[in-house]
Amino acid sequence: MEVVSSFVERIFESQYQQAFGPVPSLASQTDELTLTRESEGELIVVLQAKITLQNAHVTALVVDEGHHGQGLGADLMAELEELARARQLTSITLSTKSYQAEGFYRKLGYQIYGQLQDVPQKGMTKYHFVKYL
Repeated sequence: MEVVSSFVERIFESQYQQAFGPVPSLASQTDELTLTRESEGELIVVLQAKITLQNAHVTALVVDEGHHGQGLGADLMAELEELARARQLTSITLSTKSYQAEGFYRKLGYQIYGQLQDVPQKGMTKYHFVKYL
């Protein structure tokens, strides 16, 4: 797997250098961010994002089932937006599926920029969202 990862990284790095010139590597411009909340010592909500250049991409927002509807996910999204603005990012992107949280992200002001019908399987839709800061 190391050989595969190294190959992918080398190709992406070459594309990055071609697009942006001799600037610091893409790897050095990528940061992972994790925001959490706990209750009684147990994780109840986690938000993970990958920051590259001027965009934060949410890779996961997970709320424990017993804590749905308490605004915890919205609080972490607001915290992410605040951190993104402080870092002078220009956008936040994410993907969700029709059985997950499409309406939640719409309420937070995210806009659909693309959708895939019958993904990940027939009868479902995968949505791609963006919010410009």
